[in-house]
Amino acid sequence: MNKTSTHTTSINSSLSFRPLIRALEKTVKEGREGVGQWYKELLDKVYQHSELLEPIRDLELLDKHKALIEQLMSTVFPVTLSDKEDLYGSSVPFQFQMFYASRRMQEEFMDATGQKITMPDCETEDRINEEKITGAYQMILNRFFNANINNGVMTSVYGVKCPHTGLDTYTELELDSRFIDVRIKGDLPQLSFDCGAHCHAVTDLMPLATLQELLPLHLFEFEGMVILRLRDVTEREVLNIIRNRLLDLHTFSDANVFAELQTQVQNLIGLSGVHTAVKPFFRVNNHLVLSEIYSSIPETAKKDPSPEQLQYVYQAVVKAFKNTEQPLLIQHINDEAVIRYPFMTMLAELGYKSAIICPLFADNHDMLGVLLIVSETPGTFNASHIAKIEPAIPLFKLAMEKSQENLDHQVDRVIKDQFTAVQDAVEWRFTEEALRYLTRKSKGEQVKIEPIVFQGVYPMYGAIDIRNSSVERNNAIQLDLLEQLNLAKEIIQLARKEHPFPLLDETSFKLQKYTHSVSNILFADEEIAILQFLKVELINLFKHLQSILPSLNKEINRYFTAIDSPVEMVYHHRREYEDSITTINNAVARFIDREQEAAQKIFPHYFERFVTDGVDFNIYIGQSISPDKKFDFFYLKNLKIWQLSTLAKAARLTHRLEKELPLRLQTSQLILAHSHPISISFRTAERKFDVDGAYNIRYEIIKKRIDKVHVKDSNERLTQPGSIAIVYSQPQEAQEYLEYIEFLQNQGLLKGEVQKFDLEELQGVSGLKGLRVAINLEEEDPEVKKEEKKPASLTN
Repeated sequence: MNKTSTHTTSINSSLSFRPLIRALEKTVKEGREGVGQWYKELLDKVYQHSELLEPIRDLELLDKHKALIEQLMSTVFPVTLSDKEDLYGSSVPFQFQMFYASRRMQEEFMDATGQKITMPDCETEDRINEEKITGAYQMILNRFFNANINNGVMTSVYGVKCPHTGLDTYTELELDSRFIDVRIKGDLPQLSFDCGAHCHAVTDLMPLATLQELLPLHLFEFEGMVILRLRDVTEREVLNIIRNRLLDLHTFSDANVFAELQTQVQNLIGLSGVHTAVKPFFRVNNHLVLSEIYSSIPETAKKDPSPEQLQYVYQAVVKAFKNTEQPLLIQHINDEAVIRYPFMTMLAELGYKSAIICPLFADNHDMLGVLLIVSETPGTFNASHIAKIEPAIPLFKLAMEKSQENLDHQVDRVIKDQFTAVQDAVEWRFTEEALRYLTRKSKGEQVKIEPIVFQGVYPMYGAIDIRNSSVERNNAIQLDLLEQLNLAKEIIQLARKEHPFPLLDETSFKLQKYTHSVSNILFADEEIAILQFLKVELINLFKHLQSILPSLNKEINRYFTAIDSPVEMVYHHRREYEDSITTINNAVARFIDREQEAAQKIFPHYFERFVTDGVDFNIYIGQSISPDKKFDFFYLKNLKIWQLSTLAKAARLTHRLEKELPLRLQTSQLILAHSHPISISFRTAERKFDVDGAYNIRYEIIKKRIDKVHVKDSNERLTQPGSIAIVYSQPQEAQEYLEYIEFLQNQGLLKGEVQKFDLEELQGVSGLKGLRVAINLEEEDPEVKKEEKKPASLTN
């Protein structure tokens, strides 16, 4: 209910035209001739009425000079303002008494007398009263204390709820106090702080209550007039509110924030009862992931789309806005509209009859999502509503981009916490599960991470193994031990010549015994005893000999220098072995990683490799890993050819490295053929994929046991240096690889006759067969040669 203000704030003020008259007189003297002449004629009329030159206590006096006062006020309000459309007027300083107002101002904001301003509610009245006091102090501080606060103009915004529509409107009130004089009655109180610095508001200096104590308003008198201007700033304020809410928004799933956003959209377009919804199209690695329709419409929460439905809706929306980014107006959602725009089906099912669809595009023109404004009444919307909503579209676009960024961070955090760093080919599935987890969790549901499973994928396994690496490692250890034992023998023999201590004889005996053991088969318990002897007993003995036999210092120091290594033992041969292993592994790993980049372009697949004494890798390919691209056996065959050729090229690489290695090592190449699809699931504990199901585990068992498999009824290993071995169990698998081998023989990568074998029975596995074909190691391959030129010390 409107209410006339009865607030009695103690401000001594009166209406006076003297400040305005002084301003007109100055214009007459200093302004343009034409304007000055007109103002002079007006002032001559005013001078004839002395009562208009003094403070006016009784506003009824103005009725006698109505025409003259209107001429005076026309110098303040330009003709560009409309009496019927604009809100403006003038009042007694810091009072609610108006003596001049536009027709619209009188109709909307003044009482029946035409002199009192009516407030829409008590809260607004209280705010204006407080700002009235603030305005008075602004003048006092500017005039008497050298402050510089807003140059005499105050603005404030008031929100009012329309009782008929329930919509919020916002009005800006501007108070111009330039035509007001202020005088002090008595002595001016002194302030203990400096007001000279510019500030934006009175309260920047000190609280209003403190000012009222230091500078009581009854000490001051105000004469003149306040110029009032009111403007409808609903669009500006609503857009600011939307902007602030969207900037603070972490997720569209925040129900409270979205309800407020819907209210502000209603305020912006001037229609109550309409609903707002946002449908994001979140993408990760260019893969569309599931997300809800965020809305205050309760029914939409029950309409979570399936991946297929989501993809269909997305494609339909993209098609509709293929040639335009402008909002789409659907005045009547009927059968014809649904046929033309299939994504409208859900809105039609929910009973909505008209809609505005606003596409949200990124700067690169990718579709981020859509903003929907819908109504249950046909013909609710028209072009004017689109014009009103368009300024808000960039705000929703920025919010969508922020939500995508926040989602990326949250999903990445969930993936790292619950899974691990994952490859691009499967990251979409981890992201989808993380998004599902976050969405359900935000609703307060008890939720856990569901297993990541890929059904019906075809496995491929390949290995480049360093031949006899265990034997070479043991041989290097034995050679180092022999070298160290011989060094120790020399020192003990010299010591025995100078001092025939019994302990030296016993040490010499041990050295002879350990040398014999190391020269033959070294058993684990003997190796432990030798290491204990060398690292403890012998070290202590040599340090003691240095103190009693200075003549042995040179030899003993040479011994200590020889064992100054990471293992505190002689490390010559093991260093050569490990350097050779590392060189091969690094070169092969780099080569396979580079080749794998090309392989991913054949068809996206999951790839993992492991480096031990050699490099082996797993590939899983199938429709479930890349649902956006149709899988065909054509891609699988391409990858098998890639697998064969990559192993052959890797063998060429290691062959050419042999002469550069400190210890010449050879590699053998192995492939496991498996023609049936399997399922794999992500093991959270191990942070890796593994086969899933009892039948599929057989594949994993075979893979782990074939690296040293022998030809049946012989001691010959299937894998041999300079060749590729293929283990299979089905005839069609052999036939397929024979075709690929023939092709690569024609290309000069493989050579010779293909050997076929029955393989020995392994624990839990029988019926395996093998193929073996030689690699043309002498033929130079440009890609391998390029790899050779890279420094061998580069790490994986």
